[in-house]
Amino acid sequence: MITASLSPAQSALEALRLGGNPFRNYFARNPDDDVCARYHVPELYSTEREMLFAVVDLYRRDPNTHSEIVPILGNKGAGKTHLLHSIKHGSDSTWQMLVTPGVFQKDADFLEYLLFQIIDTLLSGGEQRGKRPLQYIGEMLTRRLMTLALRDLSPEEKLDLFPPPGLGRWTRRLGLGHSQAQERCQWLMENLSGTSGSRSNLPIDQAIEEAGLTVEHVYEFLGAYLDRTEGHSTSGLMRRAIYRCVVKAFLLKDESELAEFLTYGFAELDFAVRPTRQDLVLALFKTLMEAFRTLKTPVVIAFDQLEDLLLARRTDDAHQIAEAFFAGIVRIMHQIDGLCFLVFAERGLWNRFVPSLDGYIQDRLNNPVHIPRFGTIKALRLEAPSVNLVKRVVEARMKPVLADLPKVEGIHTLFPFTNEQIERIAKTEPTLRDMLQQFRQLFDHLANEGETSRQLAALFDEAPISVVETSSSFEEENPTIKFEEAARELSNRISEMDSTIEGEYVVKSVEVVETPAAVETPVVLNEPVMAPVPLISPRTLTTEMMVELWEQEQRSALRKLEPEGALTGATRELQAGLGTFLRICHEHGVKFGPWRLQHVVTEYTFGDHPTYGCATLAHWACKDSQPWRIGIGLFMARAAGKPKDLEIKLSLMEVEPAIVDHLILLRPEDDLAITGKSKTLWNESEKRGRHARMEPVSVDTFAMLYAFPRWVTALMEALPEGSSLPNLADLIQEYCEKLLEQVCMPVQS
Repeated sequence: MITASLSPAQSALEALRLGGNPFRNYFARNPDDDVCARYHVPELYSTEREMLFAVVDLYRRDPNTHSEIVPILGNKGAGKTHLLHSIKHGSDSTWQMLVTPGVFQKDADFLEYLLFQIIDTLLSGGEQRGKRPLQYIGEMLTRRLMTLALRDLSPEEKLDLFPPPGLGRWTRRLGLGHSQAQERCQWLMENLSGTSGSRSNLPIDQAIEEAGLTVEHVYEFLGAYLDRTEGHSTSGLMRRAIYRCVVKAFLLKDESELAEFLTYGFAELDFAVRPTRQDLVLALFKTLMEAFRTLKTPVVIAFDQLEDLLLARRTDDAHQIAEAFFAGIVRIMHQIDGLCFLVFAERGLWNRFVPSLDGYIQDRLNNPVHIPRFGTIKALRLEAPSVNLVKRVVEARMKPVLADLPKVEGIHTLFPFTNEQIERIAKTEPTLRDMLQQFRQLFDHLANEGETSRQLAALFDEAPISVVETSSSFEEENPTIKFEEAARELSNRISEMDSTIEGEYVVKSVEVVETPAAVETPVVLNEPVMAPVPLISPRTLTTEMMVELWEQEQRSALRKLEPEGALTGATRELQAGLGTFLRICHEHGVKFGPWRLQHVVTEYTFGDHPTYGCATLAHWACKDSQPWRIGIGLFMARAAGKPKDLEIKLSLMEVEPAIVDHLILLRPEDDLAITGKSKTLWNESEKRGRHARMEPVSVDTFAMLYAFPRWVTALMEALPEGSSLPNLADLIQEYCEKLLEQVCMPVQS
């Protein structure tokens, strides 16, 4: 805290120190990281952003455009994730549904994997441009259906919907009230369709109320319209159910029915011939895409940090995983129209994998896309920003810090940096992230060295401030080497920028030149020698940084799982998170009591149900005894889907030859009771000698599973290039003890 006894210059210096290092968060961890919005510079990659918006607009103008892929290539740290964040959350374009998968489920069918990514995005609490996807889609669909339904009404039906007030029955018998009903119907249509010229469009709830209707009445009215207009084919039945559920979620704020249909009901329709698992997935996928195309809402699938998605396990066959990934994209591009794929990848990774793929896959990946105003492109390449843009980035970072300094003429927007320092960093560093790292280290140095204090003293016309050791809000993150003990290293770029630091010189020859003595008296400059900049070791992941990332991802996951149907819609994503959690526990030697993991199958699919037919297999061993083969599944279904989910999960123990000895079902703690058919299924399984148990799981623990793959990706992104993850065993055992207990065999006390 700055005390009142400090002079203005001292207060400014203290504010600069206590304000913290604005370059500390020097990279975006994921496309939803608020660091991007806090320090956003619109001019940075503005042309590339406009080109990507133009690609998306192709699908807005013509929703039936063939699915295409656009690679966005750049070195690690070039700003790819920041660019994606500005597309997803910026306000300089119209709305599109942007799906950003946080994990690649390599063992799952790609079409199935992508479908549940879209469902998770639709139902989650995450916002895009200030709105949840379901909120935006629900509003657009309700407006469209109401406009169509009102337009199709006959005069008598309009009178039924808008009966005249008072003695309405008698006026109707006399043939009166038709003109009033027509006017109210026309007024409501104009406000819903956006053609009202006298006033701005009202929110739907307000328009319904002013028209004399209730949301319950409108929901029933639209349900009758859908029953009358939708066909009885598989796609018609799915479309009717989805539209009805979306309208109910928007008007009545009840999302549970939509979540239940997208995870259970779609597979229980009255089919003439029972479809296969793949046919069910394809039918639901096409129906959802048809709904988005009807609303002219582009669906953009953006894969960010591709190197971390595909190479989560360094021991995997990278080329095999890459081929499965790209082959899956190409197959979907042929099956479904209207999808726009954006792949943000490291340039070296792309050049390493793509040339080794099958020729046909390469042709589809390299297929050019024509964009109005920009011509034809095959890929976007992100280059290092110019010096002027780097200055804008520094200004954006320094603005909140300088705002706390006393107002005085001379403190420019780049203070305490000089133009020369910024230009040197901008011209010598290869990527934006490298530049921000250098600014982070240089800021720490400048905030504590004498030159900055002298500049401030001169600005405030005070005596120079003596530089002493002070406590500040930032601490040195890594141990430093004393300058006199260290060899001169070219890698220390900060030292290169300090012209007062002199290296060691070897004199090979001396030439003496005599000159007449100078007449003028030599001027002695009392300029103090600046202390050398300490050598800074490469940045490493500290426990504090890992905990900070953990808490950030946990908070983000809780926000996304907060809505009513989000937890059910995220079933497959949570299962993938459980698989990643157990895999990391296995690789990092995590123990629980005497139990240790010997083998993990992250995702094992079985049966014909796309949502429920999935589990994680884990072999827990205790000392020298035979390992227990455990199947761990998420028992998430509600209401009518509950017996079906339980039946499919219990069938895992009936597989021959046996693959599990014990089944653990993770169930939301607010719905543990099993009754009726579910109870019967459980009892019958016990009678056959099957071992199973149910574990109550809190929303916080589900958020932990949801966040875990994203946390691992963030850790890998924060590491220096070529480094491997530190051992996470201690941190996992500290923060995930309860979860470990629930997915492990019991520990005998």
